[in-house]
Amino acid sequence: MKPPAQIIRIPRGGGEDFDVAGAKLTWKVKSDLTDSRFCFFEQVLAPGDGVPLHIHSHTETFYVLSGAVTFEGPDGATPCETGDVVVARSGSQHGFVNHGRDEARMLSISVAEHQRFFDAVAASNRAHPFADMSPEDMMPRVAAIGAENDCLFVPLDRG
Repeated sequence: MKPPAQIIRIPRGGGEDFDVAGAKLTWKVKSDLTDSRFCFFEQVLAPGDGVPLHIHSHTETFYVLSGAVTFEGPDGATPCETGDVVVARSGSQHGFVNHGRDEARMLSISVAEHQRFFDAVAASNRAHPFADMSPEDMMPRVAAIGAENDCLFVPLDRG
């Protein structure tokens, strides 16, 4: 039986905080609130912080709430500022970094399936905290979780 229709308010500053290998994120809406149709989270990036290039089979949309973020993709670098929206279509390589001097904030909006990757990372973090690992050991662990959850990270060219 479907629950009765309702309006759910997530107050300013509300949501569920979670970490992905040191990145601080806040779920604003998880898929269980949307009949498994979509989810979105807020991400705060310190200067120089970002997410490496990766690919997944679904579209992800980013709304820059504040700051300056450079997106990388198949067409090169795309600088973005407050109010800009970026759509990473399904199967497109994308990543981003805060290239500004101040903190940047973004919303990431995606399909419910994308939440599975983040849930798997959170479960792995509970079992063996990323904080106990060196940065060199973190990314291979996240990449392995991603490979099992439709999020393939592009290897860095160290040559």
